[in-house]
Amino acid sequence: MDYSSPTVYAPPIGKAHYRHFVAPDEWLDKMKLIIGRAGCNFIKATRRSGCSYIWYHKDTHLIEIWGPFDKIMKGENCVRKIAQKYLDIKSNDQ
Repeated sequence: MDYSSPTVYAPPIGKAHYRHFVAPDEWLDKMKLIIGRAGCNFIKATRRSGCSYIWYHKDTHLIEIWGPFDKIMKGENCVRKIAQKYLDIKSNDQ
């Protein structure tokens, strides 16, 4: 997968299975951190999970995960684990 343009929406339609979930409300103020600079955290989650593509739609708060059928749940779990890290930091700051 080419990660050189993480700001361009280009899912592998027809080449991968698809799953999505709505980002919980408590994530919304931390989404930039969860995604990471230039998408670095989503790129890590994509690589670690073996997925093809992970994308956040800021207008609908959907997180899309594209990849092999047996990898897409791992992709979702990787994103949730990253998010939890930033939520834990926020709760420790309060």
